[in-house]
Amino acid sequence: MEGMDLRKFDITKSNANTIFMQVYQPSQMQLDRLNGLMRTRNMYASTATPVGTRATVTIEPALYKEVASHWPSGVAVITAADSDGKLNGLTMSAVIALSLSPMQFLISVDKRSLTLPIIKDGGRFCINFLSSSQADIAMQFASKSTDKLASVKHRISQWGLPIIDGVVASITCEVHSIMPGGDHELIVGDVLDIEHFGGEALLHFKRAFHTIP
Repeated sequence: MEGMDLRKFDITKSNANTIFMQVYQPSQMQLDRLNGLMRTRNMYASTATPVGTRATVTIEPALYKEVASHWPSGVAVITAADSDGKLNGLTMSAVIALSLSPMQFLISVDKRSLTLPIIKDGGRFCINFLSSSQADIAMQFASKSTDKLASVKHRISQWGLPIIDGVVASITCEVHSIMPGGDHELIVGDVLDIEHFGGEALLHFKRAFHTIP
């Protein structure tokens, strides 16, 4: 191409491709490589699962639970109050600090949970991060009882939500959005208030509670 006088070409839309092929003639090796790449692309295109098509897989629930148990996490109790003042809560490890700006947390609530309709009705929830000495509280809120707070020391915050005594921190959220997540519902909450009390957090790993050594 260097030194070629391009002024002799009258380049128009109709003859641009012809002129390009006259100026650039690919070698046979380059053509063979291009053909090979095209064959490979077509092969993967014919065997890949199309976007939007759900792949059919069979995985044992026990295996899923076993692998998931190897992921250590903190332990929280989610408390809520409905519009009539009914209180309830549940133990949860599926808590995600979702966004800093705006400040948001995400919780994953089983659709069968008795606390889920209370969160939906009241529109708010409080995340209580349990301390290392509160494994018994975690077990209590993991039950199906409808009066879990009866024997647990707590106070009602300015937002009308229970904050459990002795927790490491509490985060009060207002429901921003709710979306389906399989057999759970994913609830995104906008942070209204944070209280940090300090202490060591309770951890859950391999189906047991632990503390940081």
